[in-house]
Amino acid sequence: MVQKLWRSYEDDALVRNRETGQFLDRSKLHALHHKGEHFSVVGPLNIQRSPQGQPVIFQAGDSPQGRDLGASVADVVFTHAPSVEKGQAFYRDIKARAQHLGRNADDIIILPGAQIYIGDTDAEAREIERHYHAVDHSFEQALAEYGRSFGWHDFRQYDLDAPFPVEALEHARSSFYTAAKAATDQAVANGWTLRQAVAAGLQLRPSAFVGSAETVANEMVRWFEARALDGFNLYIGHPEQFRRFTREVVPILQERGVYRRAYEGSTLRESLGLEIPRNRR
Repeated sequence: MVQKLWRSYEDDALVRNRETGQFLDRSKLHALHHKGEHFSVVGPLNIQRSPQGQPVIFQAGDSPQGRDLGASVADVVFTHAPSVEKGQAFYRDIKARAQHLGRNADDIIILPGAQIYIGDTDAEAREIERHYHAVDHSFEQALAEYGRSFGWHDFRQYDLDAPFPVEALEHARSSFYTAAKAATDQAVANGWTLRQAVAAGLQLRPSAFVGSAETVANEMVRWFEARALDGFNLYIGHPEQFRRFTREVVPILQERGVYRRAYEGSTLRESLGLEIPRNRR
């Protein structure tokens, strides 16, 4: 419905002809006349079509339903890929689902998250990663945020030393269900209390993108060439790390021909290399 509203104006609907006095070609303006169980929409929008055609649609979710949603309507899909192999599997699956729905596989971009830590040496970068992990994570904070995947259910209400509250999984039905179920299954399989489950989540999971600028660039290129992704959703937690990435890693990626030197367009859709969606005719 939202996409139909975005497309309710054809690209040349606004004539703006001073000589004839015609401002709008009403034949190129489309109403929806939708009447449903929960709402009705006549349309059209009261604004003209965007230069992008419509906003870029982002989706994140790893459940089967989430993957189907991303494959059907998303321009960009955010995900988590702990390894090249899992990234490749997700990449192939989303592209295949999109093609099954009649979309071009290149019309959907896969961007897994990548935590970046850069040092003068690989060893120094790992120390930086450990430092920021220790600074940013406390048990109290982790407990307060543990319910994020469970629809922000508050786990502070439970006895920390009682068995993990598996009934909390019901709160994840409309949230990050896949992540919540994985956490629940892990806790049950190990016989953990809630305290142990939260503590396990506090453990550092080393990122693949940690090292010298050369090491980080090499790893990013490796994932890209392995078709595990189309690009990266970067997580850079400190301004100095961001400066190092732009000044040290980006030039290496540019030299290798995998990172642009200039932006070809002025919109996000153009920068992502996505086509403007076909309008109504």
